[in-house]
Amino acid sequence: MKTVRSNWLSRLGIVVIAALLVAAISVVQYQRLRSIMDKERDIRSHMVLRALSNRIIGVLDLAEATMDENLLYLKRSLDNPDSVFKAMEYLIDDNPHILGGCIAFIPYYYPSKGRLFEPYAVKEGGAILTRQIGDAEHDYTSNRFFIRALETGKADWSDPYVYGADSTWNLTTYSYPITDDRGRIIAVCGLDIDLSWMGEMLNATQHFASSFGLILTEDGTLVAGPPPSRASAGCVEKAMALLREGQGDSSDGELAVRSIRMDRDPNWQIVQVYKTDEVFADMHRIRRQQLFLILLALAILFFMIQRYARNERKLREATAEQARIGAELSVAGKIQQEMLPKAFPDHLYGTVEPAREVGGDLFDFYRRDGKLFFCIGDVSGKGVPAAMLMSVIHSLFRMVSMREGSPARILRALNDQICTGNDSNMFVTFFTGCLDMYSGRLRYANAGHDKPFLLTDTATLLPAKSNMPLGAFPGTEFEEQVCDLAPGDGLFLYTDGLTEAKNPGHENFGRKRVQDALEACLAAPGMTPESSIRALSQAARRFAGVEPQSDDLTMLLIRFIPGDLVRDRITLDCDTKDVSRLSGFVKTYLDKLEMDRKTAGGLRLALEETVVNVMNYAYPAGEAGSVTVYADSNRKEVRFTVVDNGIPFDPTTVLSADTTLDVQNRPIGGLGILLTRKLMDAVSYAREQDRNVLTLTKSII
Repeated sequence: MKTVRSNWLSRLGIVVIAALLVAAISVVQYQRLRSIMDKERDIRSHMVLRALSNRIIGVLDLAEATMDENLLYLKRSLDNPDSVFKAMEYLIDDNPHILGGCIAFIPYYYPSKGRLFEPYAVKEGGAILTRQIGDAEHDYTSNRFFIRALETGKADWSDPYVYGADSTWNLTTYSYPITDDRGRIIAVCGLDIDLSWMGEMLNATQHFASSFGLILTEDGTLVAGPPPSRASAGCVEKAMALLREGQGDSSDGELAVRSIRMDRDPNWQIVQVYKTDEVFADMHRIRRQQLFLILLALAILFFMIQRYARNERKLREATAEQARIGAELSVAGKIQQEMLPKAFPDHLYGTVEPAREVGGDLFDFYRRDGKLFFCIGDVSGKGVPAAMLMSVIHSLFRMVSMREGSPARILRALNDQICTGNDSNMFVTFFTGCLDMYSGRLRYANAGHDKPFLLTDTATLLPAKSNMPLGAFPGTEFEEQVCDLAPGDGLFLYTDGLTEAKNPGHENFGRKRVQDALEACLAAPGMTPESSIRALSQAARRFAGVEPQSDDLTMLLIRFIPGDLVRDRITLDCDTKDVSRLSGFVKTYLDKLEMDRKTAGGLRLALEETVVNVMNYAYPAGEAGSVTVYADSNRKEVRFTVVDNGIPFDPTTVLSADTTLDVQNRPIGGLGILLTRKLMDAVSYAREQDRNVLTLTKSII
């Protein structure tokens, strides 16, 4: 009786230990996944907030530009006080965002008009009405905008305010001091901007049903917020309280607040608010389902232990279980192989030979914007843990490199993700590169991986600095290097499963034998990347003999075959008068490709729209600049690369204009990027060496 009870407690103890292990793994996975989701949400929020900030700044800049452009005309009107009314009409009619404006003169500037003279113009009912509003009841000399402009002599923006007791206008005023020929301030011009559109813009497109946006002044006063249907006043106040307490990004478990501050006067704060439960709702549901499945699995495990305890059937059941696990590992190995590339172009081939059913080696490649992105990696350890981390890295590489063109920054992003929650202290040696298939320029960065071989007439090691492996230390910086390949040159990448393959005498295959095998392939006529890799694999097997494979073996061989290239470039001054030169350049280039007129016209239109935007906005007003357009084609696709040294700006983050709205309700801007995206197959942006690099790609076959 005591023995039966002891056996039963032993089996229950096994189940409890398994339950604790599974629970621990579940918690670690949950925290890691939540961390990844938090980072992705923060990245997305930052992009949205930056785009909103740029749009608001654009409206304010436009108002300031309107003032600058009409200042000379306004000053010429000062000789006759009655002409000022007409000047104010022109001023506010020049900008759709300006609701009204006034010019408040210093006392007795026009003796005939008395002490206070303030011509005012306002848009009402489709017309512009003017009147003189300065009198004893409206003594503007005591207003903040007038006093501050006289004291500082500088233009500035006021905090938002409601104009009049019965008005629904939520306004901000741009105050600009007007000087005479001797530099004395004689008046202050104020332009009123309606802010009602800001709340609608912030909350027009939200990722979640209950998320909303806010705009606050520098001292925390609400400028624009969500409609009551999206968020209650209490919820808005709670978000503002979090901002005051955290002075920026913060969370209280119920709400998560992300914000940026405009980098120019009036320094408003743009805020994105999420409800945490809604953001992680799907993950919580999956976790509950996972808990149910774990409990079910544990119950099944207990039942199986009871069954296997029977003497006569225990061995048979164990054998069956072992066969089941082997089958699952076999399926897992097939799934893992399916994640790797299967189709190879003529100039590239790769293969993975795992030492077990599943392995920790990986390689990947794909082409974007005329560039070949590729990688190879080796996870520390073997078996299922290495395979799981390999799968994560493979997915992260694709996700990061799709929006990042620098190999060093790709490694930094991968390292930051892997270091998060890396309680098992696993690390990965990793090599990644980006090969321009038009120019042969190879940019690469190494994270502790074996140096690849550079294949020219001979096989030599590529000068690749090692750096630290991925997952070793958070915040690691990786050095990026550059190499130019000539047509026909190649790159051979491999994992240490090749150089550390052992023969029965425990001697390694070694790097020298790899080099000799590569040079034999270079000397043999008609060798392709695929046949070269197969020859290397056979050489390693012959060397190992009967010795079993002890480590995963991965090889990747890339040849630079540019094909029939058509290349050209042009550098233009940032002056729209130079657009005619661009048009002629593009037409001549596309004629070389014998492109049909309709496609050529669309490409020319998209490129001209892009370059004109650079000419108008890339450089500060009054600063000279240039823009260079590179044209490349292999007669299968055409790629235009637009490069300038102007202000950092990513046009791919700009929201496209909503063409379903009528002209009166449609916000300014967005049509250019909408047109470019529609005409091109791919549009991507990168900031490289303090330059804006915008790439437009179009398939022409």
